[in-house]
Amino acid sequence: MPQYKVVAGTFHVKGFQPDGDSIRFQANKPENWDFFEWETEAVKKAKKKQLRVESIDALETHYEGYHQPRPFAIAALESLLEMLNIKSVVYSLSVTQIVEADDGKAGFIASASTDRFGRPVSYVFPKSAKLTDGAVVESENLPIEDSVNFQLAREGLVYPTFYTSTDRVFAEKIRAVVARARKTKRGIWSIDRTPDFTLLDIRTLQEDILIMPKLFRRLVGFFENYSDFGKLGEYMAKQRDNLVLWDGTKKKSMADLMTITGRRLKMKTPVEDILFSPK
Repeated sequence: MPQYKVVAGTFHVKGFQPDGDSIRFQANKPENWDFFEWETEAVKKAKKKQLRVESIDALETHYEGYHQPRPFAIAALESLLEMLNIKSVVYSLSVTQIVEADDGKAGFIASASTDRFGRPVSYVFPKSAKLTDGAVVESENLPIEDSVNFQLAREGLVYPTFYTSTDRVFAEKIRAVVARARKTKRGIWSIDRTPDFTLLDIRTLQEDILIMPKLFRRLVGFFENYSDFGKLGEYMAKQRDNLVLWDGTKKKSMADLMTITGRRLKMKTPVEDILFSPK
């Protein structure tokens, strides 16, 4: 069972480009970062560290110059900020950067590791969470229900996104609230098109349909590199995602979970049943 380091600090968005699953964090006590292994000393010493918010994936507000339907993408970001008590937010004209905000608000993260980009893979908590700075706790002792991750999933504002490294204890709890949100058509689940949609062009992805962000990013890559839509299946198969399904079945890529007929794409495997390989 993995152990999580609890770190108290402050959350920062001014001058950065956060979205509903991404934010910067500064530890009150830099020595707490000694718990983690870092790729470089420079990454370790950076005061405001970019977090990777675990188990969830918010709609993209800006990815390679593209975005997903903005009302839901911004809703996830603003809910994240509200949960962390960050107010008076002013966006850039392109809605890709926060230029003003009453940030620096206190809270906690709980993390067991960093990813290959040096981001602590974190569960994020507001100041009110009953956590102790510097503590090392096991899954069963971490109040996951108080985390921003859990609350955003419960409200149907983000897609569940698990990796083979994701703690199964937490994944089970998030899967349960996602199931309820889908059943009641809460948030994104009222108009999610991931299981079955028709893809006309890049504008369709940006304005017309809500799909899981992982798939959105793959399709953006396709449109950036191919002009022949008939190559989509080949392109998807080349991604080599090295997936593991919840029941243990292994798949090479999302192409193995999809059928592509003309411009109609179907993916029958529920998002929460997919475990991605960390890259």
